[in-house]
Amino acid sequence: MSDPYGNPYGHQQPYGQQPYGHQPPYGQQQPPFAPPQAFVQTGPPVAPGDERTYAMAAHLGQLILGVFAPLLTYLLYKDRSQYIRWHSAQGINFAITGFVYMMAGLFLSVITFGIGLLLFLPLAALEIIFLILAGVAASRGEWYRYPQWLALPMVS
Repeated sequence: MSDPYGNPYGHQQPYGQQPYGHQPPYGQQQPPFAPPQAFVQTGPPVAPGDERTYAMAAHLGQLILGVFAPLLTYLLYKDRSQYIRWHSAQGINFAITGFVYMMAGLFLSVITFGIGLLLFLPLAALEIIFLILAGVAASRGEWYRYPQWLALPMVS
């Protein structure tokens, strides 16, 4: 008797891992960093193309609206799509952590009489780069996660 992956010896794969060369079909993927609670859809489903668009807007909308873009997306679609919920929560975590870093840099620049302003440029460049990477990943249908030092996990 073989397992669902075609392994004739019946060996089990470690939890959450797929055997080499066997990937689930598109749309049936699970996030690599899934929240522990099960997702229960309570609203009407969102079309797959719209899911990717709203997830991308949660990231790239921060360039214009700041934390309000992922927050609005999260509040409107958190119960309708696990994919949108994941990306908008990642965007909220990124925006809050970035705000904390900016306030720390501002405080440091006041203490050092303006020298701490040099921290703003690399931090702003990093934030823009990671926002674009996350937006592109969301538009491709990938489960993107910011580096933990750049987006502390507060909202899931």
